[in-house]
Amino acid sequence: MNDLEDGRPVRVRIAPSPTGNCHVGTARNALYNLLYARQRGGAFVLRIDDTDVKRSTEESERGVLEGLRWLGLQWDEGPDIGGAFGPYRQSERQELYHAAVQTLLERGRAYYCFCSPDELADERRRARAEGRPYQYSGKCRYLSPAQVQERLRAGERATVRLTIEPGPMTYVDMVQGPIEQDAALLGDPIILRPNGMPTYNLATVVNEQVMRITHVLRSAEHIANTFAQLQLYGALGYEPPAFAHFGLLLNPDRSKISKRTGAVFIGEFRDMGYTPEAMVNHLALSGWSPGTEQEIFSLDDLIDSFSLERCSKSNAIYDRNKLEWLNGYYIRQLDVAELTRRVVPFLERAGLLASPPSDAAGMAWLTRIVALEQERLKTLADAPASLEFFFREPDPGACLELLRANRFARKHSPAELGAALASALAALRGIEADGWSAEHLEQVLDAETARLGWKRAELLMPLRIAVSGREATPPLFDTLACLGQPATLRRLAAVVGMLE
Repeated sequence: MNDLEDGRPVRVRIAPSPTGNCHVGTARNALYNLLYARQRGGAFVLRIDDTDVKRSTEESERGVLEGLRWLGLQWDEGPDIGGAFGPYRQSERQELYHAAVQTLLERGRAYYCFCSPDELADERRRARAEGRPYQYSGKCRYLSPAQVQERLRAGERATVRLTIEPGPMTYVDMVQGPIEQDAALLGDPIILRPNGMPTYNLATVVNEQVMRITHVLRSAEHIANTFAQLQLYGALGYEPPAFAHFGLLLNPDRSKISKRTGAVFIGEFRDMGYTPEAMVNHLALSGWSPGTEQEIFSLDDLIDSFSLERCSKSNAIYDRNKLEWLNGYYIRQLDVAELTRRVVPFLERAGLLASPPSDAAGMAWLTRIVALEQERLKTLADAPASLEFFFREPDPGACLELLRANRFARKHSPAELGAALASALAALRGIEADGWSAEHLEQVLDAETARLGWKRAELLMPLRIAVSGREATPPLFDTLACLGQPATLRRLAAVVGMLE
């Protein structure tokens, strides 16, 4: 499928600035670009917009690539894999930007501006005092060629500005619909800085042209740039791409997503234990609606279902509670062996594992205990706290304090409870090693409960506390089976000793 009547292949791009790791807004836009390209058999291009040399870093570029790659949003061309339309970093096309500026100067669509930062600050102050929006006065536009050359030869600091052609402008946005702007309100934007680096608008227009980008799908904050860019396309004789602008991602209180309100970078969500499947699903629904009640979407489902027509014109709420719900769903759907593989780094980080088990028996045991908690995990990062008691023996004193407060344990005196646990300990010691299974443990402990004439929870809850140091665990018999006979007996004996 191809949207272009002239037969050109669809080419879209994501163009993050490497001034921070991969923001959730960048990831959402990357996802929408990928879906659009895949639906139409087109190319999804990753370009690094690094013309802000002071803030751009290699570390941030790695963070962007790692974040998108972790989500499974694989690009067809980019700085790491190359392609037919490279280079894929804006900073590596300097000669093209300067050639474009020279063309604009020769056509009378650009001019040198020698205004100092102090002069521009004065203009802004006057605009504020008069209650009007600021735009550059354009006074350098009227310098004669001789004056310009004289000042350049004198080494004066200069920028280059685009000469805006006044008049009404309109374009049809693929998401927002028709958008109008009075070009006279744009001012004459700077397109080349004194250090020779292009500004965002010029670099973007030149790159879209030479990389043959057909559709620019980005956040609504760039609508203001679109009209200046359209003027640049016209002045340079380029055919502009189609534009689509998505609403921004906001917190539930309508504030902008920022570090102040929690995680904002994809790497942070990864480290917090969210799965890439949940992140992709949630990002897709943060600004796009399928028009049905369906909430669970794989990447393949999204490729089939996504459409720009169902993208919201307004800003979207990034609902972290919904993300957590989706994450729990995807964790429950994982094959337990795959879930265990994903949990291992979190166990290592918590100091519960030095490294992944090197033998089949060790991995099998780890998989068994992860399976016990699979239904309860909301994030992968919950696993260490949930599974810690399998790796570390609880403090008997802390267990005793918990028993004193527990409503089931308090139904009997300490002496009665100690005697009951001692009897259970003796019964558990009598189990043959090859009979230590959840089914046999249930039979033995149910027999002890019946002998005591107690309700089941009155024995099993104190037993759970004694061996785990907590009141909530996976099903007790499965827990004891995984914990193993030596550890179970040792832990229970320590608490019985303190009760006695």
